[in-house]
Amino acid sequence: GLPAALLVASFIVPIFGWRAMFVIGGIGGLVVWYLRKNLPESPRWLEAVGRKEEAEALMQSIEREASLGQPLPAPVAAPAIPPSGKLATLFTQPLLSRMIVGSVCLITINTLLYGFVTWLPVFFIKQGLSVATSFSYALLMALGAPVGSAIGALTADRWGRKPTIIGSSLITVALGIIYPMISDPILLPAVGFLLTIPIYILVALLFGVYIPELFPTEVRLRASGIVNTLGRGATIVTPFLVVMLFEARGVAGVMALMIGLLVIQIVTVATLGIETRHRRLEELKEEEVAPAVLRQTS
Repeated sequence: GLPAALLVASFIVPIFGWRAMFVIGGIGGLVVWYLRKNLPESPRWLEAVGRKEEAEALMQSIEREASLGQPLPAPVAAPAIPPSGKLATLFTQPLLSRMIVGSVCLITINTLLYGFVTWLPVFFIKQGLSVATSFSYALLMALGAPVGSAIGALTADRWGRKPTIIGSSLITVALGIIYPMISDPILLPAVGFLLTIPIYILVALLFGVYIPELFPTEVRLRASGIVNTLGRGATIVTPFLVVMLFEARGVAGVMALMIGLLVIQIVTVATLGIETRHRRLEELKEEEVAPAVLRQTS
C-alpha cells in the first residue's frame, strides 16, 4: 500500500496538490465500510458474551471450510473461572504489564511511521531536491514496506514474537545511526530501503499479530483500543517534535528521537513482554485465572 500511495502521489500532488490524496483515501474508506458487512464475528467473542449458538454455528462453518478429510483435534477445556471484563482488570497484573508493552510498542511504531516514513518527501525537499526526485527517492525506500511485511509474516512463527521484535528494533537502530551520515544519491535510497524493511517487520508483527495476542477475548477490544489510542495520541505531538528536531539537527535529530523510542521498546519487550508463539489464547488466559482465584479466595 505504501509504495502504491507514493507512486500515485508522485503524479497527483504536483498537479492537484496534497489535498487530492485525502479524497482518494476517503473513497477507499467508503469501500472498506461497505466490505465490513461481510466480515464474520469472532466465535471466541460470541462465546464470551453468551451467544453460544451463533459461535457454534460459525465454528462448524469454519471447520467445514478447513477440513481436509482428517479428524479434527479434540476440544480443549477452557479455564473454570473466566477473567473479568471490567476496565479495572486491565490495570492489575498480569494485564497491566501487557498494557505497558502494548502502549510502548504502538507509541514507538506510530512515531516511526508518522514521524519518519511519511515525512521522507518533506525531508528530501528541504534538503534541496525537487518534488519529483523527492517522491522518487521515497518510492524506492517504500518498496521495503512489502518486503518487511512479508518477512514479518513468514518469520513470526519461526523465530518467535519477542526475538523478531527485538531483532528488528536493533537493526532499525543500527541503520538509523548510519542513514543520516549518507549523502550519496545512490546509497541514500538504498540504505533507506534497507531501513524501511525492519520498520515494516515491526508494523506487521505489532499491529497484526503481537498486540492482539496480548489480551484475552473478553477485554481485547477495550485493551487494544486503549493502547492504540495512546499510540495514535503520540502522533499528535510527533509533527511538532519532527519540525523542531529537523530544523535544529536535520535528519539526524529526527532519527535520534526514533532511536531513543526503539531502545525503550527493546527494554520493555525484553523485560515485560510475553512470548505468544505456538500458544493458544486459552493458555494465555489461564495466566489471568490464577490471580483471579487468589483474589476470590482471599
